[in-house]
Amino acid sequence: MPSDDDEFADAFADGFARALRGAAELAPEPVRHTLTAQAEQRGRRRRRNRRAVLASGLAVLVLAGAGGFAAVRGGTFGAVGPVGPVGPPTPARPTMSAQELTALYTSLLPKGTVTDFVAGSIRKIDPHRTGTTLLFDDGAGASTVEFGAERTNLAPDAGAVCMDPFQMPQDSCARTVRPDGSALVIDKLRSQHPENGREWRVTWAAPDGRRVTFTEFNGQPATANRPNPPLTDDAQLTALVTSPAWEQVFATLAPADGAPKPARTPKPAPSATGPSDADLLATLIPLLPAGAVVGSQDPGHAALGVTFEGRTSLLIVTADPPSQRGREELASMDRSPTTPLEVREKRPDGTVVVTNRFGNGKGATNPVLHWLAAVHYPDGSRVQISEGNGENAYTYRPGDPALDVDRLKAIATDPAWRR
Repeated sequence: MPSDDDEFADAFADGFARALRGAAELAPEPVRHTLTAQAEQRGRRRRRNRRAVLASGLAVLVLAGAGGFAAVRGGTFGAVGPVGPVGPPTPARPTMSAQELTALYTSLLPKGTVTDFVAGSIRKIDPHRTGTTLLFDDGAGASTVEFGAERTNLAPDAGAVCMDPFQMPQDSCARTVRPDGSALVIDKLRSQHPENGREWRVTWAAPDGRRVTFTEFNGQPATANRPNPPLTDDAQLTALVTSPAWEQVFATLAPADGAPKPARTPKPAPSATGPSDADLLATLIPLLPAGAVVGSQDPGHAALGVTFEGRTSLLIVTADPPSQRGREELASMDRSPTTPLEVREKRPDGTVVVTNRFGNGKGATNPVLHWLAAVHYPDGSRVQISEGNGENAYTYRPGDPALDVDRLKAIATDPAWRR
């Protein structure tokens, strides 16, 4: 389930901002630029036409702004026909009203009571995607459910993937490739906020870029009020995202720009742009203090569990090769403010060593949850060792870490990283 601070605390405000941006995007810029050029060529008569077109465009913008309020977590969306430059008439795409979209989504759910998450909310207009967030109560407790349909330029191997379990606890993830080449992912995640939260994500991605998503929770944003989300059967979830009813929604959406893009290929080892994650761990382990015990290793994230003097923490190492961007960041460091517990040390050769401690956010200090040491070299390269009390990226706890910042600093500044 989404965390209170990350996804729901400012949900309505974020949605309103997105709605305004969406409304601005509907202003017919191509129309304006086309008619401007014609006006320069054809005189005052064409200028009058331009004013008329712009007036109608502003009317569309006003209507879009009036109907642009998003709900929560990605917004609630609706679809309209295209707005584009003046030219030969093109067949208009069909449209669906907010009520029609809600009725369609409701028809895909089991028997129960469905209400809008934000009463009276109107869907935001987007040419490529649509969706909504609803409350669904099947009699066992009202739960948040989210629907989404979009036309992307992603191939199925990139459009439907499992969540990285290093970033969020995961009970299971099943990925299947269907006979038509589409991919289906059922990802059952455990949210940390609230306690015992469950977040089950289902994604269907087609070879032509169409994608359907459905996310369900075992309660509402701040409360888990049932053991599992309402749809517990994988067959139910599969039927929901692969229903033919979605074709009615896709008919209202504009195609995505560009050809389908495949998933990124794994970073080679060694890489031409720097050492691989496995190489980074191989360099890190010999630099640990005497008596440190190496626990779990995650070469995919250059992460390492370390126990020292009775304390266990997770170390993550990153190393960036020389770059112009790195040189610019180093040059601007004097002008950027420090966070409360940050210490910067500039050495005679121009190298800057940074140590820091912070909580949930770099400006937070109570409690301290993260420790790090970083070295920024004049050629734009950088080495950073970060540490948290936990076994992965989401279980950080307060308390003394296995290695203090002085030990992290000694590791990060070791010449071994420059060989």
